[in-house]
Amino acid sequence: MAVGEVLGPVCFQPIGPDLWSLFTNHGGGNSRFGPRIPNRMFVFRVREAGGKSHLVAFNVVQPDLEADQPFLALRELSAELGAPLRAILNPGPEHHLSLIPYAEAFPDVPIYVAAGRIERENPTLCALPNVERLGEGDALPELGRMGLHVHVWGGFMEGKLVNRTQLRFGARRGTAEPLLVWHEASGAFINGGHGWFSWPVGAKPLPWPASRMLKLREGHVTWSPVHYSVHDHARAAAGAQRTLDWNFEHILDLHVPLDRHLWGRGHAVAESLMRPLIEGDWDSLPFGREALEIPEGFITGGTWKSYRKALRGSASSV
Repeated sequence: MAVGEVLGPVCFQPIGPDLWSLFTNHGGGNSRFGPRIPNRMFVFRVREAGGKSHLVAFNVVQPDLEADQPFLALRELSAELGAPLRAILNPGPEHHLSLIPYAEAFPDVPIYVAAGRIERENPTLCALPNVERLGEGDALPELGRMGLHVHVWGGFMEGKLVNRTQLRFGARRGTAEPLLVWHEASGAFINGGHGWFSWPVGAKPLPWPASRMLKLREGHVTWSPVHYSVHDHARAAAGAQRTLDWNFEHILDLHVPLDRHLWGRGHAVAESLMRPLIEGDWDSLPFGREALEIPEGFITGGTWKSYRKALRGSASSV
């Protein structure tokens, strides 16, 4: 594939009830020069009350336009199951960079992204007629009634990695809005942003420097110390509590280095990760509260230094 590389045949493999996965590798940050890390696209089957089924794609991977993949594989799965593609969901920051070819390949399928950072980073995508933006909180209740619950998690700022070292994104500064989903049929939950990373027992670790930077531990799901900071504790805690209200059994990780992996004891793992955030136990978290406020309506861009300079200027003009 152009940036992502499919590990094996281009087809969606079943990994749980009504759940399929396409396992690829791509460059970190969707860059050809980034370390090669796993990246998984998921397809959920959902059902209306009358029994009619639909597919929902989550976290699309970088396509191979010459081979028309994975568009062909997605159409083949849809035809095999007799279930049309109902929606495409973007998990969070960075992953939106692959969405435009999907919007063009499936013009009648709505693509949902969280409002906020993606609007700043990719206005061309957000201007497409089949791309819709989701506000913070529970979203897409029609999917929820079919067994796929969606929540846009608010209260976070982009953390150290995005702001200071990821040159591809120009060190942009602002809010980050991960998408959380719970699929009832498979019992699976996904924290769609880059808040968590995992290293299953027996799997190869992510390549250095990613594994060192993320401080991964074998057999653990851990908070990323570099991607997010908490901007608004009440909103972040509310999203964490909403997650614990869901009755899921497994955690799916977009970047886990095993193609069919589901992380068992998911709710207990999520409880151990979310509870310190809900209670404001900052000593148990790898990031702290972010003191920097964003002026209302302020659109960031350029380098970290230019951002600080612009912010000082906006503050002095008030």
